[in-house]
Amino acid sequence: MIDGVFNTWVTKNSVIGEEVSKAFGYRHTYKTLDRDLGTFTLDIHAYDGEGDTDWGWDESGNILPNIRRVCTLVADLSGLRRFLKVQKSPEGHEFWEIEIQVKVLFGGTALKARMTWYEGVSISHFHPQVTDI
Repeated sequence: MIDGVFNTWVTKNSVIGEEVSKAFGYRHTYKTLDRDLGTFTLDIHAYDGEGDTDWGWDESGNILPNIRRVCTLVADLSGLRRFLKVQKSPEGHEFWEIEIQVKVLFGGTALKARMTWYEGVSISHFHPQVTDI
């Protein structure tokens, strides 16, 4: 993963129908499950400049001009703890990894999202809270 990359979901001036949605995969690694696993947040940003951009943040992690936060998706992932299996890095360090899909539903008057993850036997769904719109 390269830090600072801006992933465009919908281009400026696009007409969005009521049924338009897009899914994004996220993978997060945890060194411990004691305190690390819990609230997952995902900030959604918009680019207000002209044309397209490939970068949203500089090398120091500062947000670039014409980029603004639109909202934040928030979900409690602590219930996933029992489904995670310990893994080992090539150096022998233990870690746990979560793979989730965030499906964003465009159209309508508000942004909606749904998260899915694999629980060993089945796929589970969660509708995260959308905050700070």
